[in-house]
Amino acid sequence: MKLKLDWNKPVPLKRSPSGFYQLDLDAIPALPGIYLFARKWGKSYEALYVGRSTKLRGRIKGHLNSLKLMQHLKNAKTGKRVLIYGIPVTKKGQQQDKVLASLEKAFIRHFLLEGHDIVNKQGVRIRNHEIESIGKVPKAFIPSRIYLERTKGQ
Repeated sequence: MKLKLDWNKPVPLKRSPSGFYQLDLDAIPALPGIYLFARKWGKSYEALYVGRSTKLRGRIKGHLNSLKLMQHLKNAKTGKRVLIYGIPVTKKGQQQDKVLASLEKAFIRHFLLEGHDIVNKQGVRIRNHEIESIGKVPKAFIPSRIYLERTKGQ
């Protein structure tokens, strides 16, 4: 499936006196989209959280009151905190909710494989397991790193 996203310029996050982050919510549309809380240092970015919503502004407003997410942003390595969001451009026959779900999953997987320090939807870090393989198995076939998504109760 071919998917298309229209990315917007990163929106800077500012620390509030309470220690949480804030931003100009009027700059965020109330449209469906994918969003990333990230840190920027120099010209590089690191994703800290990946999400999706049918109404970006409301969802992001809720995240600004999430203690777990705000703590993760605060405790991340140095750099400026930003919000990056993209609006999907759907084609005829594409269902918006399925497109959003596919995009979110794809970006989570991508950033995990790149080694970014992201948290999942429940605010729990997605565990990264490094595996040392020995023996007579093709090394290109056996992964050296596996990611495990934790579900409730694990």
